[in-house]
Amino acid sequence: MNFTLLENILGRFLIAYSFAMVIPIAVALFFQEKVGWAFLISFCITVIVGTVMRFHGKVEGKISVREGFAVVGGAWIFASLFGALPFIISGVVPTYIDALFEVVSGLTTTGSSVLSNLEVLPRSILFWRSLTHWMGGMGIIVMFIVLLPNLGIGAVHIFNSEVPGPISEKIVPRIKDTALILWGIYAGLTVATIVLLLFAGMSLFDAVNHAFATVATGGFSTRSASIAAYNSFPIELVVTIFMFIAGSNFSLFVQAWRKRSLRPLKDTELKYYFLIVVVSTLIITGSLVIQQGWGSLAALRHSVFQVVTLMTTTGFASTDFDQWSGLAKLILFFLMFIGASAGSTAGGLKVSRVILLVKMGLAQLRQAIHPRLVINIVVQDKVIDTTVLSNVGRFFFVYFLTFAIGSILLAGTGLEPFDAMSAVIANLSNVGPGFGAVGPMFTYAPIEPFGKIVLTACMLLGRLELFTLLVFLTPEFWKSKKSW
Repeated sequence: MNFTLLENILGRFLIAYSFAMVIPIAVALFFQEKVGWAFLISFCITVIVGTVMRFHGKVEGKISVREGFAVVGGAWIFASLFGALPFIISGVVPTYIDALFEVVSGLTTTGSSVLSNLEVLPRSILFWRSLTHWMGGMGIIVMFIVLLPNLGIGAVHIFNSEVPGPISEKIVPRIKDTALILWGIYAGLTVATIVLLLFAGMSLFDAVNHAFATVATGGFSTRSASIAAYNSFPIELVVTIFMFIAGSNFSLFVQAWRKRSLRPLKDTELKYYFLIVVVSTLIITGSLVIQQGWGSLAALRHSVFQVVTLMTTTGFASTDFDQWSGLAKLILFFLMFIGASAGSTAGGLKVSRVILLVKMGLAQLRQAIHPRLVINIVVQDKVIDTTVLSNVGRFFFVYFLTFAIGSILLAGTGLEPFDAMSAVIANLSNVGPGFGAVGPMFTYAPIEPFGKIVLTACMLLGRLELFTLLVFLTPEFWKSKKSW
């Protein structure tokens, strides 16, 4: 492991990251809030540490696959550790564990929170929460690749270690150009969301914060009751549309624009993504109407919003869905596992992996009947490589193993079994609210410190798709570089 190179790169990352704290300082000055000093102190600490690391480290050697994992994992850990400083220095949260939980929830676009009575909190603190969403949505490392030159071929390893999905697809030959295009789309969607939310009746401050959370599929709100506080169909409609778009594969939009054709939007994953949303919405709507006596329009309105917000792992709430029927809650629970599309800002397994898992299962059934039959897994008229299929199988196993271990650990803190499972999947899939004790109208504040540490780890593992961090636990990762 080239530690001096890592120190230099992570130092540069911290310096770049520290300047994000300048924006909340401006917000604090604008609203005449005293907590601006907390961001100033946090900025100074971060930039000083980053500067020391940069000049102590050396730009020698190349970034291999192993260094790529280390840069991504290290950057997310450093961003979390230093990003928590404003919360604890300002006194908004009582402990550093709470501060770390809050900022990791923001950066990983999870939306779980230990904060209540959001309406009385300083606006600069609320803005910092939303800004961490926006930075983490497209990826702080993807942003890092755009901002910092001279990463060379190492940028490929760094990019592939962070971009979610079973297949990392470059849109253009150069990784830096790819990162720049992705951030351009991301920023464009954010601006469009802000404008439409303003027209829908939100204030500018609320529109900016909710746009950050919507396009990042994060879920932090400036209101304790989330989107339900506005009780506005136009606002819900805008948020629903842009959550769905943010849950789609961003490379499809780039391809459609470059080719001046809508053909890329006929993508198989996008079709199934839309189909799952429609079917789930119809079933839940029927359940609310038949089992709970809701009016059909109200049932459809809240069903489609909650299906989209939980499948895209955003985590907004237009109503208290924890009070819905058992059937409706079970469907929402499974949608948390699935997540949205690969190459999106959403978490979860991803629709593309679910498609491959189903096709692999059906192929196994056919081979049970015809043992000598050779079956290829085909998606979008392309035969999927066996390496990809193996990776999907391994990811599925480790994902559920992590879910099981996390649920057991959290249940050990005193939570009811289903509450513990919903809390773990809500954080592992970067959703945010779960059911029961961690439902949409509650916070994670009552969870024991150990439980918060478990859930914080789940958030990071889910956002980095498990292996980017889990490789740190393998002895081979720290051994000789021969196999890398």
